[in-house]
Amino acid sequence: MFRLATLPSWVLFFILPFAALGCQTLQSSDGLLEQESPNAKVSSRQLRIVLDDLVLQYSSQVELAADQIIAENNDPQVRKNALMWKMNSIASCFQAASRRDPLGAYFDIWILNKQSLGLFEKSSDSQLFGESQPIAISATQEIETIMTAVLDLIGDDLPVNEAFANTFAREHPINDLYFQRASITANYTQYIDSIEIKGPELLGVVGDIDQQLDQLQRLSSMYAEFLPKQARWNGELMIMETLQSNAVIASLQNMSLAANGVATIADTTQAIPRLIERERNLLNDAITEERIATMETLEKMRSETLNNFQDERIAVMEQIEVERNTVLKAVEEQRIAATSDLMQLSEDSFAKMDRVVDSKITDIAKHGSDLIDHGFRRLIQLLGAVAAITVLFGAAFLQLRKHHRAPAGTRPMTDEPVRIHTPKSQDQELRIHRESHRNNVATAQRPSGQNHPRRAA
Repeated sequence: MFRLATLPSWVLFFILPFAALGCQTLQSSDGLLEQESPNAKVSSRQLRIVLDDLVLQYSSQVELAADQIIAENNDPQVRKNALMWKMNSIASCFQAASRRDPLGAYFDIWILNKQSLGLFEKSSDSQLFGESQPIAISATQEIETIMTAVLDLIGDDLPVNEAFANTFAREHPINDLYFQRASITANYTQYIDSIEIKGPELLGVVGDIDQQLDQLQRLSSMYAEFLPKQARWNGELMIMETLQSNAVIASLQNMSLAANGVATIADTTQAIPRLIERERNLLNDAITEERIATMETLEKMRSETLNNFQDERIAVMEQIEVERNTVLKAVEEQRIAATSDLMQLSEDSFAKMDRVVDSKITDIAKHGSDLIDHGFRRLIQLLGAVAAITVLFGAAFLQLRKHHRAPAGTRPMTDEPVRIHTPKSQDQELRIHRESHRNNVATAQRPSGQNHPRRAA
């Protein structure tokens, strides 16, 4: 029963570390750059900022070179190729920059530039821009220099380097100005298998979703600046292709038809910027709505998780309270049992003490008469001895007293000279009588003190 009661608490203890690990993973924002190059000079966030500027430089270089080629050439095919180059190349650059990881986006842009350089450096028999081919090559080489400088900024200890970009561009070239490119992701195992993506991908995406939405919004804003140009370039390309078609050439013979067609084209061209603006606003609104929906979903998941934890905590506390009451009840029962045992032991001890005291009292009562008789006999003996000693002392005292009061004629003769009795005064007689009495008492006490111990013995 106790094991079943503590099972929810053990489950909670196992869930909490994984939940903490999941929260930690959600907050992680490390990319391939931090995983593969711990000594990198920049972080993934800083590399993303550099890539934003790099995309603008790439687009500006391509647009400038294409406009220069268009201005220097009157050949419709060269002008069309230059127009297609800046249209498709800039769009491919934004597509490559939109990759989730900034390091992968950087190598994709670099591969795009190398593929473009390989397309322009083909045999001179099929030059795309005629005599202006060096302009495109020079612009591509300048972008290559910028990409190399960015690699120096990142660091040269990456497992994927410039050799990887050269190999991929050589094995997967671009054959036309439509920029149909092979995907790096499709050839992941063959070319970048040295990179190991660490951590759960789903949790990583959810953890830095705000950052990814911010990057997507910034990239969309930059691309929105080129959308009017893209629309204008599409219009110019459509005009060029229309003017080069046989149907249009035949129709131009009729000036009214040509005027109507030009008016229609003008109206369409004027409506394109408004259409692009509307699409851009719709794109921003859609991104904002997705972000709000995502945040609401995350907030709902957080609230549900907290509620589940609250319910689990309440259940665990209730189970702990039940177990505590059970333990207290068991302790109370043990205390009562121990008290009963102590009371029984004390009663048994008191009964044994009563039996011992009763037996001792019985023995004392049994031998009391003998002790009393023995005491009386000893007391009679003591009283007899005291009476004998008293009689002896009285006899001795009477004998001494009788001896000192004997007549003078019966006193023993001494060698003292005979004194002539002369009358004395009353005081002198009293002093002589006192001294005589004191001497008699001292003489009587001396033999009495010597014989007393012998009599007592």
